[in-house]
Amino acid sequence: MNGLKTEEDVKRLIEDYGYEDIIIFSNPDYASAFIGITEDNRAIYDFDEMIGFLMSEYNMTDIEAVEFIEYNTIRALPYIGEKAPVIMSALNPM
Repeated sequence: MNGLKTEEDVKRLIEDYGYEDIIIFSNPDYASAFIGITEDNRAIYDFDEMIGFLMSEYNMTDIEAVEFIEYNTIRALPYIGEKAPVIMSALNPM
């Protein structure tokens, strides 16, 4: 967990590091799953943390959270365009 709680926290962190025009998720904001910025200035989110966020904030089961992310978030990425956030899946979760 990164300590970020809201979309505003993510925006402030991005600005503090001098980045501009970074597209971040907003509904839901997945703030606690934000982990960084790619070299081509795209926000990076941790898939497992996104699941945890939905489970804790929206009382979803892990299966419901995965289905929500796949249907409502991942399917929307092509519509966001070239600067769409990246969702990372760890191959070796701790």
